[in-house]
Amino acid sequence: MSARHAWLRFTAEGPPLARRLADDPGGWQADLHALHRRWYDGDAPPAVAVVFVLQWLLQVPAHTAAHAAASGPWRAALDTLTFSLGPSLVPDAVRLTTLTTDEGDLDRRLDAAEADYREVAGPLAEGYPSEVRLGPHVRAALADDMWSAARREAEAAAGLLRPGALARESCCLIYALPGCVECAGCPRLRRP
Repeated sequence: MSARHAWLRFTAEGPPLARRLADDPGGWQADLHALHRRWYDGDAPPAVAVVFVLQWLLQVPAHTAAHAAASGPWRAALDTLTFSLGPSLVPDAVRLTTLTTDEGDLDRRLDAAEADYREVAGPLAEGYPSEVRLGPHVRAALADDMWSAARREAEAAAGLLRPGALARESCCLIYALPGCVECAGCPRLRRP
């Protein structure tokens, strides 16, 4: 799985990593906001860090499930995984506790992986604590977008890339940082 993923390393060996999906993200949000303030000379809205952390929290199980399914006949236990953060506070490694065999074809395995992801992602997004308002649409759209991106990346790694850019339904708010603009798939670019 690690050989096929652009930024996450996966392991099933060694002790658990420092973070779990259910951990309170408040310290991570605060640390990322402080990092953004350093990078952008004090001018960084806290909402950007809050949304980035939720996005990354959802990416960990999404990419784990999708890449396990696409790398072979695997199904990852998402509720027990642990992960670590790199120097820029982005997840960089995932420790899996269980991989079970799933003998279906790739589409069926990816559909099962999506069901596993949604079982974890729904409650994670809904219960995500935030010092800024994140409405139910934003939370659900982030969960949907992170799965779509993970599935697309896993399919590309398996040689089944679907052409075209993914349009997102959620916004990561990066445009709110000084000198930054909307991402290519940002819903803000689809204004009527």
